[in-house]
Amino acid sequence: MEKDLLIGDKSCVSYGSDSLLSPKSAQETSSLSSLFEGASAPPYELMNNGSIHKKQGSGKNGNNSVSGLLDQQPPQHLSDSNGLLTSEQEIKDAFLQYAATKFCYRTAPAKHLKVQKLTPLNTFRYRLETFTESRDTHLASECYYGGFVDSADVASPPTPWEISVDPPPLFTDCEMHIPMPHSYSLGNCQNCRGHGATTCQSCKGKGTKKCSACNQTGFNSSDYSSCSWCSGTGNKRCFSCRGNGRHMCYRCDWKGILLYHTELSITWKNNILEYTADNKSELPVHHLQEVTGRKILSDEYNLVHPIIEFPESSIKDYSRTSIAQHKMMFATGEHRILKQRQTVELVPLTKVKYEWKGKLYSFYVFGNENKVYSKDYPAKCYCSIL
Repeated sequence: MEKDLLIGDKSCVSYGSDSLLSPKSAQETSSLSSLFEGASAPPYELMNNGSIHKKQGSGKNGNNSVSGLLDQQPPQHLSDSNGLLTSEQEIKDAFLQYAATKFCYRTAPAKHLKVQKLTPLNTFRYRLETFTESRDTHLASECYYGGFVDSADVASPPTPWEISVDPPPLFTDCEMHIPMPHSYSLGNCQNCRGHGATTCQSCKGKGTKKCSACNQTGFNSSDYSSCSWCSGTGNKRCFSCRGNGRHMCYRCDWKGILLYHTELSITWKNNILEYTADNKSELPVHHLQEVTGRKILSDEYNLVHPIIEFPESSIKDYSRTSIAQHKMMFATGEHRILKQRQTVELVPLTKVKYEWKGKLYSFYVFGNENKVYSKDYPAKCYCSIL
């Protein structure tokens, strides 16, 4: 395809679709979005009545953004009426499966535990995804074997953002490299400086090297006979270049010239910021990254707005700061924001206090997957491997 661009009919070249917003349009969209005040997420009152609102997103390159919640009312934080409270049987099954996967854990406590108390500590997890596109150019080259050169004399080269390409699926990392049209030119090969060959570094271009057998004397030191390795010359042919003193230039294939062009590199990246509200538990927060929760809010736009009404104040604060941070990071000329998505999940988390052999212990069951974390499992076999 690249050769068709260089030598073939340039009118047949296609650079993709025009589905992306132009930089000017993206800037206008940003300006219009800044005129709206308040959050793009629904207020908490709408969450309580189970309403689901759909909002139309602007731009051609994305689906309609949906900002809504599940039909059920989101439970209050640390409330006994929490609808995500895991049942006792599910807790026992999860704890038994957890113990069975540990090499040195005996399963007796998990089979015969007596649950004393279940404490729901369900927590909120906020996630901001900013799908960006960045463009950069660099000089590239290839061997030239003759033919048409699409240089600036044919037409003025476009700017990086004037080239339209088909973007990947939203929120998917991807990279593409495209030769810039009308940016080709011929020039000397920098590797061989236009000579087509490079000097052999082993023999310094001489084609021969000092005979190590006779130390360049041409005679054997033992009987003063002629050296059989160099035939009495004191030098032998360089093995590296086979006596030529030069190496073929691999960059230009002995031609001495290269076809240079500007290469456009396009990078799509899904930039993520995530925050889990402090749940006042002893469960290390990084364990919550291993599980999924119940999505109670999803908001997708070209540019989302901070959440202004939510029962957890830290979620509102993090929404505001993370959106401002991404706006500052990707407001440069090399980047543009194609789409943003913010979600809030309610992550199930239950603290279990149980009795085993007259002593109290505890563990946590968390996530839709009912994963278990136990810091003080009571029955471990302390074995060592020699």
